[in-house]
Amino acid sequence: MKKELLAVLIAAVIVVLIAGCVGPEKTTGGEETKKTLSWATADPGSYGYRVISGLVDVIKVKVPEYEIAIKPYSSTTAAIKGFCKGESDFVYSADLVFPRLYGFTGPFEGFQSEAKQMPVQTLWVYTMETFLLIPKEKADEIKSWSDLKGKPVYLTPAGYMNHLNIERALRAVGVEPNHVEVDSKFVCKALEEGTIVATALYTTAGTSLPTWGQELMISCKGKLVPLNPSPEELKKLKEAGLQVVEIDAKKVDPEMEGKIYAIPFYFGYHASEKVSEDVVYKILKALEENANNLPNVDPGLKPLAEDVAKFQYLGVKSADPSLVPIHPGLAKYLKEKGLWESDWDNYIAK
Repeated sequence: MKKELLAVLIAAVIVVLIAGCVGPEKTTGGEETKKTLSWATADPGSYGYRVISGLVDVIKVKVPEYEIAIKPYSSTTAAIKGFCKGESDFVYSADLVFPRLYGFTGPFEGFQSEAKQMPVQTLWVYTMETFLLIPKEKADEIKSWSDLKGKPVYLTPAGYMNHLNIERALRAVGVEPNHVEVDSKFVCKALEEGTIVATALYTTAGTSLPTWGQELMISCKGKLVPLNPSPEELKKLKEAGLQVVEIDAKKVDPEMEGKIYAIPFYFGYHASEKVSEDVVYKILKALEENANNLPNVDPGLKPLAEDVAKFQYLGVKSADPSLVPIHPGLAKYLKEKGLWESDWDNYIAK
C-alpha cells in the first residue's frame, strides 16, 4: 500500500511539473503566471538532486520571472532521455556521458529518433576525482600504473561514472588491468586476501569519500598507500587531454602520507540552446555573486565557489567543445572573464 501511494504521489508531482513546462498561463484576471524552468535530475536520494535543491534559492533571485521546478527521474540516464524528449529545460549530466549520448551508443543506442533536443555545455558545478590505492606491503612490487597490466583490480562498480573515468585514464597510458567486481563492503578483505592487488576510489571536491570508501578506510586504516602514475604516465594523461589534480593523502586516511594524483571529471546541469542566452548568463552571475555561500549549500561546491569562472573553463575543456557545443550564455560569461579560447568560436551552440 505504501509503495502504491508513493507511486501515485510521484506521478502527481511529475504531472504538475510537466504542466509547468508548457509556458505561461492566464490567471482569472487575465494576468500571466510565471514561466517554469524545470531541472531534470536523478532520484531524490542522489547527490545531483541534493545540489540543485540547494542552489534553487541562489538561482531564482537572478531570474525572478521564472519558477524553478526540480524533476526527479529514476536514474541519470532516464533524466537525460527525458530531457532529450523535451520534458525539461535543464538536465543533470557528467562530461563522461556526452560521448555516449552524442554518439548514441551504450544506454543511448537506438535513441536518436526520439531526441528532440540535446544538452549543450551550460553550467558546471562540481567534480569527482578518481584514483588508485594499493596495500602498503605491495609498494615495492607495484610502483606505477603500468605495473597493473593484466592484474586483478577493483575499478569501482562496472558501468558507474568513476569506473568509466579510471578506465579511460588507464587506457590513455596503455594499461588494461583485469577488473574484478567486488562487493564494496569487502574491498579491504579482497585486498588483504589478494583477490585484488589494487582498488580505485574517489572523492567529491577532493575531500569527501563515498560511504563505502569511508568504510574501506576504517577497515584498512594505515594499510593502504597511493598508486600514482609515473612522470611518463602523467605526460600521456595530459597528451590525452585528461586533467590531473593533487589530493592530500591525509584527507583519505589520516595515516596516509604524501599526495594522491587523481583524475577529475565534471558534473553539471545543461540546457539546450532553446533556453535563452540571457537566462544562462544570469544564472552564472548569480553563482558568482553568491560564491561565498555555495559551500553552505553543499561542501562539494567549494571548488566552484573558489573561482566560478575558472571552474566553468575547466569543465568546458574536460567535455571537449568540438563534441559538445557551448551554450551562448556560458560563452558570453567566459568571454567577459577573459577565459575564452579563440578555437571555441566555432563551437557555440546555435
